[in-house]
Amino acid sequence: MIIMAIDHASAFIARQHSIEFWNGAISLYSGAFPFLTRLITHLCAPGFFFLMGAGIYWFAISRRDSGWTTAQIVQRTALRGLAIFLTGQVLETPILFLQNFLKGPAISLSRITQAPPTDGTQLLWGFITLSGLGAVMMVCSLLLLLRPWMWLAVTALCVYATNSLLPASGKVGPVWETMVLAPGISHHMVVMYPLIPWLAVSALGMAFGYWWKAAPSSRKNVWLFGAALLFFGVGLRALGGWGNITLPRNAGWIEFLNNVKYPPSLVFWTIAVGVDLLLLALLMRLPEVVRSARSPLMVFGQTPLFFYLAHFYLLMIFGFVFFQTAAPLVMAYVMWIVALAVLYPVCVWYRRFKSGKPQESLWRLF
Repeated sequence: MIIMAIDHASAFIARQHSIEFWNGAISLYSGAFPFLTRLITHLCAPGFFFLMGAGIYWFAISRRDSGWTTAQIVQRTALRGLAIFLTGQVLETPILFLQNFLKGPAISLSRITQAPPTDGTQLLWGFITLSGLGAVMMVCSLLLLLRPWMWLAVTALCVYATNSLLPASGKVGPVWETMVLAPGISHHMVVMYPLIPWLAVSALGMAFGYWWKAAPSSRKNVWLFGAALLFFGVGLRALGGWGNITLPRNAGWIEFLNNVKYPPSLVFWTIAVGVDLLLLALLMRLPEVVRSARSPLMVFGQTPLFFYLAHFYLLMIFGFVFFQTAAPLVMAYVMWIVALAVLYPVCVWYRRFKSGKPQESLWRLF
């Protein structure tokens, strides 16, 4: 959550938001600083979907131990996915349409998707981060009815579809295609996180969650899993071809690491999840004070949806009030730190409020 906020500070404060679309709309960089700013935040979306999958399985095990039936678990998981999806529609998507109030929009949707010129007032619906997470969670609720080895089969099928079935023309297709596979702007709807590509990541996360519970003595070796994914992704990038979606435009290191995110190529998300798991292995070995209940890592990590929405609106307000023209990228980092400092006590309060609610409370969905 903390790293993700860097990307949005860059968008709202410095008016810089890079893009990596399947149809060749991929940012070029003038230097290492803006690229590394974007690169580090690539850990976030794959990490969210992967750990959401693991969390879905852990939630199921916890509730089963509490006496819930499989039907109750599936229903609750689907309900939470629906709640996240609707929250995205009501509270996240409007942020895109508020761009016109900012001097110099943070994200030019027509440019990043190579769609016909349009602006926020013409877009009627968005399928962005929370909508993508919610939709995938609803599908994952049904995957709980399958055996764990079948989750790996779902991952494999989704990976094949993502890296093999994108339109050869590079043109954005009908609405159903953008929602399911190939993101872009179609019929006044912008889709950033289609279902099939990100389901691959969450289904693998469910399998990871199963392994985590089934073999607790092996958790210390999680770094091996992370290293394997990382080297697999780097190897695919070096070989070129299938799994990349788009090849590097030159032989530089920036282009080597500048991979397709929309939808996530196999190279993109295996590298990101691999690094995420290496970070997990590191976090498990940090001193207790870093992992204490008062640590910002724990506070923001235990209030993810609340933090996500709050930081989005806070940074948008910062940008509108104080930075009506683009600020230097360094200033985005300054405002990132300010936003974290402002939100820390608010998230502490919300965590206490949420934890005081019973398991069946609607507040537990958020």
